[in-house]
Amino acid sequence: MPSAELTAQGRGLAVPSAHELSDSRLQPHSVRSAVKHWQPPEGLSPDEVRAVIAAATCERDRLLLRVLWATGARISEALALRPMDVQRDNLVLPNRKNPNQPIKRVFLPGAELGLTGELLLWAKEQGVADDQPLFFSRKHDINGLRRPLQRGQAWVIVKQASERAAIRVLALRASKHGPAGAPAPVHPHLFRHARVRQIVRQTKSLPLAQRQAGWTRLQPAYLSIGDMEAREMMRGLTD
Repeated sequence: MPSAELTAQGRGLAVPSAHELSDSRLQPHSVRSAVKHWQPPEGLSPDEVRAVIAAATCERDRLLLRVLWATGARISEALALRPMDVQRDNLVLPNRKNPNQPIKRVFLPGAELGLTGELLLWAKEQGVADDQPLFFSRKHDINGLRRPLQRGQAWVIVKQASERAAIRVLALRASKHGPAGAPAPVHPHLFRHARVRQIVRQTKSLPLAQRQAGWTRLQPAYLSIGDMEAREMMRGLTD
Protein backbone atom coordinates (compact mmCIF):
# COMPACT_ATOMS: atom_id res chain seq x y z
CA MET A 1 0.00 0.00 0.00
CA PRO A 2 1.47 3.41 -0.89
CA SER A 3 2.49 5.69 1.94
CA ALA A 4 0.58 8.86 2.82
CA GLU A 5 3.45 10.89 1.38
CA LEU A 6 3.24 9.06 -1.96
CA THR A 7 -0.54 9.40 -1.93
CA ALA A 8 -0.21 13.14 -1.38
CA GLN A 9 2.30 13.42 -4.20
CA GLY A 10 0.04 11.45 -6.52
CA ARG A 11 -2.77 13.89 -5.86
CA GLY A 12 -0.58 16.90 -6.43
CA LEU A 13 -0.65 17.89 -2.76
CA ALA A 14 2.23 19.42 -0.84
CA VAL A 15 4.08 16.78 1.14
CA PRO A 16 4.69 17.68 4.81
CA SER A 17 8.23 18.53 5.80
CA ALA A 18 9.89 17.37 9.03
CA HIS A 19 7.98 20.11 10.83
CA GLU A 20 4.66 19.24 9.24
CA LEU A 21 2.29 16.46 10.14
CA SER A 22 -1.05 15.01 9.22
CA ASP A 23 -4.00 14.77 11.54
CA SER A 24 -5.74 12.51 9.07
CA ARG A 25 -3.09 10.88 6.86
CA LEU A 26 -5.84 10.94 4.24
CA GLN A 27 -7.59 8.00 5.92
CA PRO A 28 -11.36 7.77 5.38
CA HIS A 29 -11.88 6.84 9.04
CA SER A 30 -10.49 10.22 10.14
CA VAL A 31 -13.55 11.94 8.70
CA ARG A 32 -16.74 12.02 10.76
CA SER A 33 -18.84 10.27 8.10
CA ALA A 34 -20.70 8.43 10.85
CA VAL A 35 -20.32 8.82 14.58
CA LYS A 36 -19.67 5.12 15.19
CA HIS A 37 -16.76 5.14 12.69
CA TRP A 38 -15.17 8.37 13.88
CA GLN A 39 -11.46 8.25 14.67
CA PRO A 40 -9.56 11.05 16.44
CA PRO A 41 -6.92 12.83 14.35
CA GLU A 42 -3.40 11.53 14.83
CA GLY A 43 -2.75 14.92 16.33
CA LEU A 44 0.30 16.86 17.34
CA SER A 45 3.34 15.49 19.14
CA PRO A 46 4.42 17.16 22.41
CA ASP A 47 7.45 18.66 20.65
CA GLU A 48 5.24 20.19 17.96
CA VAL A 49 2.85 21.59 20.57
CA ARG A 50 5.78 23.14 22.45
CA ALA A 51 7.02 24.69 19.20
CA VAL A 52 3.64 26.34 18.65
CA ILE A 53 3.58 27.60 22.26
CA ALA A 54 7.09 29.03 21.91
CA ALA A 55 5.96 30.96 18.83
CA ALA A 56 3.36 32.97 20.80
CA THR A 57 4.12 36.69 20.66
CA CYS A 58 3.03 37.77 24.15
CA GLU A 59 2.63 36.37 27.66
CA ARG A 60 -1.18 36.25 27.46
CA ASP A 61 -1.10 34.14 24.31
CA ARG A 62 1.66 31.89 25.64
CA LEU A 63 -0.30 31.20 28.82
CA LEU A 64 -3.47 30.51 26.85
CA LEU A 65 -1.69 27.95 24.68
CA ARG A 66 -0.14 26.35 27.75
CA VAL A 67 -3.57 26.04 29.38
CA LEU A 68 -4.95 24.39 26.23
CA TRP A 69 -2.07 21.90 26.17
CA ALA A 70 -1.93 21.21 29.91
CA THR A 71 -5.66 20.62 30.29
CA GLY A 72 -6.91 19.40 26.92
CA ALA A 73 -9.79 21.82 27.41
CA ARG A 74 -12.08 23.07 24.69
CA ILE A 75 -11.24 26.62 23.65
CA SER A 76 -14.47 28.00 25.15
CA GLU A 77 -13.65 26.32 28.48
CA ALA A 78 -10.12 27.75 28.59
CA LEU A 79 -11.37 31.26 27.76
CA ALA A 80 -13.72 31.11 30.78
CA LEU A 81 -10.81 30.67 33.21
CA ARG A 82 -10.66 33.19 36.09
CA PRO A 83 -8.09 33.64 38.88
CA MET A 84 -10.56 32.13 41.35
CA ASP A 85 -10.56 28.94 39.25
CA VAL A 86 -6.79 28.45 39.59
CA GLN A 87 -5.94 25.95 42.35
CA ARG A 88 -2.63 24.58 43.55
CA ASP A 89 -2.41 21.68 41.08
CA ASN A 90 -5.59 21.95 39.06
CA LEU A 91 -7.91 24.29 37.19
CA VAL A 92 -11.68 24.42 37.65
CA LEU A 93 -13.32 24.79 34.24
CA PRO A 94 -16.83 24.73 32.81
CA ASN A 95 -17.70 21.51 31.01
CA ARG A 96 -19.48 22.71 27.90
CA LYS A 97 -20.85 19.46 26.51
CA ASN A 98 -21.70 17.34 29.54
CA PRO A 99 -24.98 18.42 31.17
CA ASN A 100 -24.44 15.88 33.94
CA GLN A 101 -21.14 17.51 34.93
CA PRO A 102 -21.28 21.28 34.22
CA ILE A 103 -18.01 21.90 36.10
CA LYS A 104 -14.84 19.83 35.93
CA ARG A 105 -11.62 19.87 37.94
CA VAL A 106 -8.70 19.27 35.58
CA PHE A 107 -5.45 18.21 37.21
CA LEU A 108 -2.21 19.37 35.64
CA PRO A 109 0.59 17.09 34.43
CA GLY A 110 3.77 17.13 36.45
CA ALA A 111 5.63 19.15 33.83
CA GLU A 112 3.04 21.94 34.09
CA LEU A 113 2.58 22.26 37.86
CA GLY A 114 4.25 25.67 37.72
CA LEU A 115 1.52 26.93 35.40
CA THR A 116 -0.86 27.80 38.23
CA GLY A 117 1.66 30.17 39.83
CA GLU A 118 2.39 31.83 36.49
CA LEU A 119 -1.31 32.34 35.82
CA LEU A 120 -1.87 33.97 39.21
CA LEU A 121 1.22 36.14 38.80
CA TRP A 122 -0.02 37.25 35.38
CA ALA A 123 -3.42 38.09 36.90
CA LYS A 124 -1.82 40.14 39.66
CA GLU A 125 0.45 42.04 37.26
CA GLN A 126 -2.48 42.83 34.97
CA GLY A 127 -4.84 43.77 37.78
CA VAL A 128 -7.33 41.00 36.97
CA ALA A 129 -9.93 40.56 39.72
CA ASP A 130 -10.71 37.05 41.01
CA ASP A 131 -13.96 36.83 39.05
CA GLN A 132 -12.71 38.32 35.79
CA PRO A 133 -11.48 36.37 32.75
CA LEU A 134 -7.75 35.75 32.69
CA PHE A 135 -7.55 35.91 28.92
CA PHE A 136 -8.94 39.29 28.00
CA SER A 137 -9.04 41.36 24.84
CA ARG A 138 -7.14 44.61 24.50
CA LYS A 139 -10.49 46.27 23.89
CA HIS A 140 -12.88 47.34 26.66
CA ASP A 141 -16.66 47.30 26.83
CA ILE A 142 -18.87 50.40 27.08
CA ASN A 143 -18.37 50.44 30.85
CA GLY A 144 -14.60 50.49 30.51
CA LEU A 145 -14.23 46.89 31.67
CA ARG A 146 -12.01 44.38 29.95
CA ARG A 147 -13.67 42.12 27.44
CA PRO A 148 -12.82 38.41 27.38
CA LEU A 149 -11.15 37.04 24.28
CA GLN A 150 -13.66 35.65 21.82
CA ARG A 151 -13.42 32.16 20.39
CA GLY A 152 -12.53 33.48 16.93
CA GLN A 153 -9.70 35.57 18.36
CA ALA A 154 -8.27 32.55 20.13
CA TRP A 155 -8.37 30.52 16.92
CA VAL A 156 -6.38 33.26 15.19
CA ILE A 157 -3.80 33.25 18.01
CA VAL A 158 -3.26 29.50 17.65
CA LYS A 159 -3.13 29.57 13.85
CA GLN A 160 -0.68 32.45 13.71
CA ALA A 161 1.62 30.77 16.25
CA SER A 162 1.39 27.60 14.18
CA GLU A 163 2.42 29.48 11.05
CA ARG A 164 5.37 31.14 12.80
CA ALA A 165 6.50 27.74 14.09
CA ALA A 166 6.06 26.18 10.61
CA ILE A 167 3.86 23.44 12.06
CA ARG A 168 1.15 22.22 9.68
CA VAL A 169 -1.55 19.55 9.61
CA LEU A 170 -3.27 18.05 6.60
CA ALA A 171 -6.73 19.57 6.67
CA LEU A 172 -9.74 17.29 7.05
CA ARG A 173 -11.90 19.63 4.97
CA ALA A 174 -11.49 22.41 2.45
CA SER A 175 -10.75 25.89 3.80
CA LYS A 176 -9.19 29.16 2.72
CA HIS A 177 -5.83 27.41 3.10
CA GLY A 178 -6.66 24.92 0.36
CA PRO A 179 -8.59 21.71 -0.34
CA ALA A 180 -9.00 18.81 2.07
CA GLY A 181 -5.64 17.10 2.48
CA ALA A 182 -3.63 20.28 1.95
CA PRO A 183 -1.27 21.54 4.72
CA ALA A 184 -3.02 24.04 6.98
CA PRO A 185 -2.26 25.76 10.31
CA VAL A 186 -2.98 24.07 13.61
CA HIS A 187 -6.31 24.85 15.28
CA PRO A 188 -7.06 24.83 19.04
CA HIS A 189 -9.00 21.56 19.14
CA LEU A 190 -5.92 19.62 18.04
CA PHE A 191 -4.35 20.52 21.40
CA ARG A 192 -7.24 18.66 23.04
CA HIS A 193 -6.82 15.59 20.82
CA ALA A 194 -3.06 15.58 21.46
CA ARG A 195 -3.45 15.76 25.25
CA VAL A 196 -6.13 13.07 25.43
CA ARG A 197 -4.09 10.78 23.21
CA GLN A 198 -1.00 11.35 25.36
CA ILE A 199 -2.95 10.52 28.54
CA VAL A 200 -4.16 7.26 27.02
CA ARG A 201 -0.72 6.35 25.66
CA GLN A 202 1.21 7.06 28.87
CA THR A 203 -1.27 5.98 31.54
CA LYS A 204 -3.20 3.29 29.61
CA SER A 205 -6.29 4.66 31.38
CA LEU A 206 -9.40 5.56 29.42
CA PRO A 207 -11.25 6.44 32.66
CA LEU A 208 -8.60 9.06 33.44
CA ALA A 209 -8.89 10.49 29.92
CA GLN A 210 -12.68 10.54 30.32
CA ARG A 211 -12.40 12.43 33.61
CA GLN A 212 -9.86 14.96 32.41
CA ALA A 213 -11.70 15.62 29.13
CA GLY A 214 -15.11 15.79 30.80
CA TRP A 215 -16.67 13.22 28.46
CA THR A 216 -20.09 11.74 29.09
CA ARG A 217 -18.78 8.32 28.02
CA LEU A 218 -15.51 6.56 27.32
CA GLN A 219 -13.95 7.06 23.89
CA PRO A 220 -12.17 3.80 22.98
CA ALA A 221 -11.33 5.28 19.56
CA TYR A 222 -8.34 6.92 21.27
CA LEU A 223 -6.81 3.46 21.64
CA SER A 224 -6.39 3.32 17.86
CA ILE A 225 -3.13 4.32 16.23
CA GLY A 226 -2.40 5.91 12.87
CA ASP A 227 0.17 5.16 10.18
CA MET A 228 2.82 7.51 11.56
CA GLU A 229 2.63 6.10 15.09
CA ALA A 230 2.53 2.49 13.84
CA ARG A 231 5.61 3.15 11.69
CA GLU A 232 7.61 4.56 14.60
CA MET A 233 6.55 1.76 16.97
CA MET A 234 7.54 -0.92 14.50
CA ARG A 235 10.90 0.71 13.84
CA GLY A 236 11.57 0.43 17.56
CA LEU A 237 11.31 -3.36 17.50
CA THR A 238 14.73 -4.98 17.67
CA ASP A 239 13.79 -8.67 17.23
